[in-house]
Amino acid sequence: MQFSDLLSLMGDWLLPGSLVCIMLSMGLSLVADDFRMVFRNKRALIVGICSMLIVPPLIGLAIALTLAPTPALAVGFILLATTPSGMLSNLFTDMAKGDLALSMSMTLLLSMIYILVVPFYAHFAILHFMGVEADVEVPLVSFFWDIFSITVLPAGTGFLIRALRPEFALWIKGHIKRVATIVLFTSFGFILVDQIPVLRENLGALFWITVGLNLAMIAVVMTLVRFAGLTRRENIAISIEHLMRQEGTAIFIAVSIVGNNEMSLPMILNTPVALVVVLLFVAITRRSAETSASPA
Repeated sequence: MQFSDLLSLMGDWLLPGSLVCIMLSMGLSLVADDFRMVFRNKRALIVGICSMLIVPPLIGLAIALTLAPTPALAVGFILLATTPSGMLSNLFTDMAKGDLALSMSMTLLLSMIYILVVPFYAHFAILHFMGVEADVEVPLVSFFWDIFSITVLPAGTGFLIRALRPEFALWIKGHIKRVATIVLFTSFGFILVDQIPVLRENLGALFWITVGLNLAMIAVVMTLVRFAGLTRRENIAISIEHLMRQEGTAIFIAVSIVGNNEMSLPMILNTPVALVVVLLFVAITRRSAETSASPA
């Protein structure tokens, strides 16, 4: 089997399959109380959702227009900036002593909103930055179905399994997520090998643009939530939601739907960069909380 055949196998089967399994495992983690919890803190939830739908896309667009080295990478940064928050945001919010209920509510709602808005972002980003040179056809209706089938359907199936067979759901969830994560990161490796020429030419720029994207996002969001008059725990939850993203779904759009591996590089590089940034943010917030709690 040639490397091109492996890339086709990865784009057509391994990457979509791993994302289906990850979304299935997310569904296996959900119970009815999670949905009832969504609207318990409406004010902070509205601020968080609105900021996620406005701030990252604007920053991503600014980067795409001014700093992205190629048209495909410009679209990649827009895809990265418009992905919803990932489940790891809940873990890091808990570690930073933030509002976990708010974090889970935002993750849940944004994942649902995502399938409605990202096809528009991606479709028009491709038309604007790549135009006729892209030589790809991405009908808007099929975009909706592809993203719906890879996110909502498996998550909904997992939710039903958890409701009907909770013990089985808890037992199998970890195994599914573990295998899916291994396959997903193996797919990342294939893409990186395929894109070595692009990385050689643009790695430094991509790295610093990705770092700048995360730092700009956290700076803008922390400023906004301070003006909104939210609590410290709510501020932490909303800030972390903007850092931890579902890069895998954006990579699926770039590789499996659009068929452009180069477009996925910003998402792949963002995975370690965002992890380092959020770990630093957690460490700073925990130390700040300890300092505030200690007697003078």
